[in-house]
Amino acid sequence: MSGSCVHRRQSDDGLIQVWQDGDRRSLWFDDVILQSEIELNDPAVLPNPANRAMLAHLMFGQQPQRVLLGGCGGGAIARWFHARSPQTHGDAVELSPAVAEVAQQWFDFPGAGSHWQLHVGDVREFITRQSKRYDFILVDLEEQQFSPAWISSPPFLEHCHRALTDSGVLTLNLIPDGPNQYAAALANIRSRFDKHTLCLPVAGHDNQLVMAFKQPPELNNIEQTIRQAANRWGLPFGSFWKTIQRTNPAGSGIL
Repeated sequence: MSGSCVHRRQSDDGLIQVWQDGDRRSLWFDDVILQSEIELNDPAVLPNPANRAMLAHLMFGQQPQRVLLGGCGGGAIARWFHARSPQTHGDAVELSPAVAEVAQQWFDFPGAGSHWQLHVGDVREFITRQSKRYDFILVDLEEQQFSPAWISSPPFLEHCHRALTDSGVLTLNLIPDGPNQYAAALANIRSRFDKHTLCLPVAGHDNQLVMAFKQPPELNNIEQTIRQAANRWGLPFGSFWKTIQRTNPAGSGIL
């Protein structure tokens, strides 16, 4: 952490701290977990590499109309969507009331006049009650510095699959407790999504992002599609695509 701590609070979920260094503000849990970062003067920028990688599916030309975030944190991705695609409707579900309050007070979570809503609750319960269908579901949750096993369990994956539109994409940000847990999680995801999956490790981080597609993306003219998407969204899709090609050999997933 660099800069100065501008907010600190102890919650039932642990220590929450907000740090600021120049125009950059960051959210930390228990002094060790960097959850969110924003540029105060430019909501259309995502400074955190893991946050950028969580949106890698947009390289395939998707224009999501409705988004569900399982886990809000500082709300950097909701804020970014509101800046880059204000017509997109979004629901963010955050279990911790304290974290939800920090997102609104310190990280400019989109408020009145936006198409975003912040719900305090458990995404497992939220998704079972929804009649809405989402073009993009992102699940970004951790317990004691690792992903809870239930986010890659068959029942939860089934609920996510049902909540997606016909061309929808589920992205899971996995922080596995060892290779065996990751292998088991990936097997479950690939089973439910008919192997329409792509994996994207985040350089310098423990995050393993798994994109699961209801329908495999169109790969014809992919280089041109990626360039157009990078211009549209301001994300390094070219480097993401190279990593995907390197870490997803032909015959595994959709390549």
